[in-house]
Amino acid sequence: MDADPTRRSVAEYVQRAEMLYELGQVEDARAEVDAALRVDPLDPDANAMAAACALAVHDPDEALTYAGAALAHQPEHSRAMITRGYALADTGRRDEALQAAASMLDLDRASWQHHVHYALITRRAGAAQPALDAAWNAVNLAPDQPRTHLALAAIAESLEMDDLAKRSRQAAEDLEPERAAETEPAVGADELLQRLDPGGRVPPEARRVPRKWVDADPADPAWRGKIYGPGLFRGALGRSILLGLAVVFAVPAVLGSEIDAGARLFFAVVAVAAWVGWFTVLRRHRNPE
Repeated sequence: MDADPTRRSVAEYVQRAEMLYELGQVEDARAEVDAALRVDPLDPDANAMAAACALAVHDPDEALTYAGAALAHQPEHSRAMITRGYALADTGRRDEALQAAASMLDLDRASWQHHVHYALITRRAGAAQPALDAAWNAVNLAPDQPRTHLALAAIAESLEMDDLAKRSRQAAEDLEPERAAETEPAVGADELLQRLDPGGRVPPEARRVPRKWVDADPADPAWRGKIYGPGLFRGALGRSILLGLAVVFAVPAVLGSEIDAGARLFFAVVAVAAWVGWFTVLRRHRNPE
């Protein structure tokens, strides 16, 4: 029998979360991390793991919060630095992402893993040549590692260097021929950086849980709750109402030339408020179910 869960240490919770996270069971991993944080909210490993889980489900803002908490207590925590770099890139904070990637690489320039992360973070932040150079450095440091060739394939694909991308992907498959069948055909550059390797050979921090843009499946018994949501305007129906209000009030504000100026101003204010509300709740709550 398993030990009493209430007596598990933070390290045990984090270890189990790591295992679940590597298997792609992000929600279960997050539950283990939450349990660890209840034991010690300041533990760097638990906060870094929570950051990785948040990033995997497309919540870079929350990932930055947890990564910051980990780095506040352990400034050179490798996973926290890596996750922070990806999160900054995902939020469009290009310069900060590049700086975070450089700081992470400075921790160990002999590490091929750090070069892989640097390449993927900087490319996601919009840099080209630094990402390509780092991917080549990773291959040179560890030519027998499929991940290095896959990272180079991702960067090459995003730069439309199709021949290099094809050769790099083939090199990765040659190193692990038994897993070649698991690899999907090449996809678009943006998708490739997020789901480069379904076989699980790229760094976990570079993966993302596929987004599901439908709030409820017809066969889901909880469909009603997902549509209406647990809070005001959190469900799909509430968001649709906000969007509808924004459109209804924006039309007369923009096209109503015969309407009194004061009324048009009122319509414009309501439309802008509805747009802001819609964008805010969409960003914060339209995560994969």
